[in-house]
Amino acid sequence: MATADRLSLRPVRPADRDRVIEMTRDVWGGHDYVPRVFDDWVADAGAAFQALEVDGIVVGLQRLRPYASGLIWYEGLRVASTHRRQGLARAMLESAIAEAREQSFREMRLATGNLDAAGLFEELGFERIQDDRWWRGGRVEGGESARIPTADEADKLWAAIASSPGIELWGGVTADFNGAQDLASAELSRLAGIGMLRAGPGGRAIAGLREPWGDNLAVAFVAGKGGALRELLMALRFEADADGLDDVVIALPRDHPAGKDMHASGYDFANDDDNMYLYRLNL
Repeated sequence: MATADRLSLRPVRPADRDRVIEMTRDVWGGHDYVPRVFDDWVADAGAAFQALEVDGIVVGLQRLRPYASGLIWYEGLRVASTHRRQGLARAMLESAIAEAREQSFREMRLATGNLDAAGLFEELGFERIQDDRWWRGGRVEGGESARIPTADEADKLWAAIASSPGIELWGGVTADFNGAQDLASAELSRLAGIGMLRAGPGGRAIAGLREPWGDNLAVAFVAGKGGALRELLMALRFEADADGLDDVVIALPRDHPAGKDMHASGYDFANDDDNMYLYRLNL
C-alpha cells in the first residue's frame, strides 16, 4: 500500500498529454473531461496540477486550485486502471490535504459523481454537504426568456427566497464540478454581475447559472415555489431555444420539494444514475 510520504508527485507537463488521454479513456464511459481541460490546467500557474509516476510512467493525477479566501478546490483525481486498488488515490489525496494545510488553507471542497470515490472522501473525514441529481428540460419555442436582474437587486432577491421550501438542502452552497460558493446575497450579486442570474415574477424565484459542459443552459441552483418557480422554469426553456441550445440542465438536491414543479414544467431526470456530491473538509 502506498503512503503519502512516499509519493513522487511532479507538475503535469504538456508532454504528458497522450498519456493522460490514454489513462482516462475508460473514465465516465470515455467522456472524461480531463483531456478537454488539459491545456488550460497545464497553463494555469495559480493551481497545482500534479502527476504521480511509477517506473517513469504517469499513473495518477490530481489538481489543487485556490478558489476563494481560505478555500481550496480539489479535482481531477485519477488513477490508471492498471494501478487501482493499491492505495494510490488515498495517498495522493492525503498528500493534497497535507499540502493545503501547509499553505494555511482553512477548508477544502470537492465534487464527485463517483460513489467509490465518495466512500474514500468520507473515510478521510470529508463531510457531504450536497447531494444533487440532474434534471433536463428540452428547449421550447415562443415564450419570453427570464429576466436578468442587476447586482444591486441581490439583497432583495435573497430576502425573497432565503426561506423558500428546500433551501436548506443546498447545504449553504451552490456548486458544480467547477467549484462551490456560499449561497447568500453575495453570491447572487456575483452571478448577477456576470449575467448568470435569472429572476422569476416579482423576484419570488431565482436561478443561478453555471458554465455548461455541452450545448445546454446549465443551472447550478433554483429557489422559489409555486407559480413563480414554474414560470421561471419555463422561461429557462424559452431562453435555451432563443440561444440555439438543446435544453436546460438543472442540479437539484435529492428529494427537493421543487421536484413537483420540475415535472409540471416539462423536466425529468437527465439520467437516473447520475448524481453529484459536494464535500467539505475543515483543515
